[in-house]
Amino acid sequence: MKKMLWLIALAFLAFQIQGFAQPTNYAVQYTVLDDVNHGPGTQTSSVATIGPDRFVALQAEDPDDNDIFAVVSNYLVGFWDADSVNGRVLSPINGAQALPAYGRGNGQFTSWVSGLDQVQLQGAWQIASGGADNYIYVANNDDFHNILVFNLTETGLVTTDFRMETGSENIFAIEVDDNGYVYVCDYEGNDTKTNEIRIYAGVGAPNTTWGDFGGHQDAPVATVDLPPGKYQGLTVKGDGSQLFVSGVDTSVPLLNGRKIWKFNGSPTSGYTLDNGFSYAMDPSDVNTIGTGTPTVLGLAYMASPPTLVAAVDTILHGSDAGGYSYGRVYTFNPANGAPRDTIDIAQWNFDQTGDYSTGSNNGRVGGFTSVCDVDANAEESTVYTQTYFGWTVEKWNFTGEVSIDPVADVIPTQFELRQNYPNPFNPQTTIEFSVLEANDVALEIYNVLGQSVAVLVNERLGVGTYQVTFDGANLPSGVYIYKLTAGNNQAFKKMLLTK
Repeated sequence: MKKMLWLIALAFLAFQIQGFAQPTNYAVQYTVLDDVNHGPGTQTSSVATIGPDRFVALQAEDPDDNDIFAVVSNYLVGFWDADSVNGRVLSPINGAQALPAYGRGNGQFTSWVSGLDQVQLQGAWQIASGGADNYIYVANNDDFHNILVFNLTETGLVTTDFRMETGSENIFAIEVDDNGYVYVCDYEGNDTKTNEIRIYAGVGAPNTTWGDFGGHQDAPVATVDLPPGKYQGLTVKGDGSQLFVSGVDTSVPLLNGRKIWKFNGSPTSGYTLDNGFSYAMDPSDVNTIGTGTPTVLGLAYMASPPTLVAAVDTILHGSDAGGYSYGRVYTFNPANGAPRDTIDIAQWNFDQTGDYSTGSNNGRVGGFTSVCDVDANAEESTVYTQTYFGWTVEKWNFTGEVSIDPVADVIPTQFELRQNYPNPFNPQTTIEFSVLEANDVALEIYNVLGQSVAVLVNERLGVGTYQVTFDGANLPSGVYIYKLTAGNNQAFKKMLLTK
């Protein structure tokens, strides 16, 4: 049996030598096909999920070169129990319930309507979901910069009676926590402002005027001061105890200013900057083929396993085909900002079609990569992204559940990879390992062909013994090899998944 194990390990090494493309922990389940019968219809800037395969796409078409908030069409499209070719439901268009027309320059706008009160979508770039009633929140840029609330149902997307005016500043990013608090972020921050992020008590909270005619002007329950910059991503942990914002710090050169900030606290006690969290894009992380400089855009928080998810791309890079060669989603440890995984969407498109600027491919690729927003669904460990120039939404499945936990009071005496337990397993198992010095550590799962099927650990760890929980629910039964690498040390073991 040991001989067989080493033969499998050698097969794995042969695949490495041949340049086998190592997949990430994610794979596309489906892409909403961009056509008249099902797709969103035009340039897609944001996606918000309310549950598995139930989501809303936001369209923000052809902004003015000098003003991204001046768009020629701005509307919502709802999807219920979607797949590549099913699920689109009625959406409010130009004040009426209809299916959006297909094609550019159609001049369609979603209107929020409550009695005689009406607000048209205008310069909206991002949406969020939250609440028990499948609410969708829009960061709108009408004269009062309203947060507009809609409701996704099985038969259509409808307006509610709820909206909230946020002031005179253009707003971009928006998020809602599990307690209903609504967070909205200005597009630009400077030293004269101290409230770039404003937090509002949620719909139905005591003493709020979300649904009051003549109201809609509540004061924020909390605000957050940000450094000078442009901000296009915002997310929170479900209980509101951790808040993340992404953008460009304009006080430093662009390549050094592409960051994510973390704040700890709550809407009731306020927030303080977490100096233990650190992430800034490396200056070498650029588009080497096309034009434009990628930055950190939309954010999402996945509860299980706890993961911060970020869309990274060049927003509005133009129509040059080279711009589509860069488009990624990065995942991080939300505790400290350590990178975990990369979903290289542009490379996926190229691998599937042989080109960076090719459209849908049997529901497995959106094409024309331009990922400026992302949402996560913890019920199924999935990531939903959009492609702005691809006019579509993509669903990415997480292929292995990861939780890295130190084993308390265990001081290692040797580099060691232990046998997983239970073994055989279905579908979860625990892998324990020890490292003797601080090092870059990788723990990967391979099938018997030597193909990587999951990356459980890919970060720098200190001296210690660690446990990792692996979920093989999305893998077929069979023998798998797990490999631990720490510096120059390597170890292999096998495990058996039975279903």
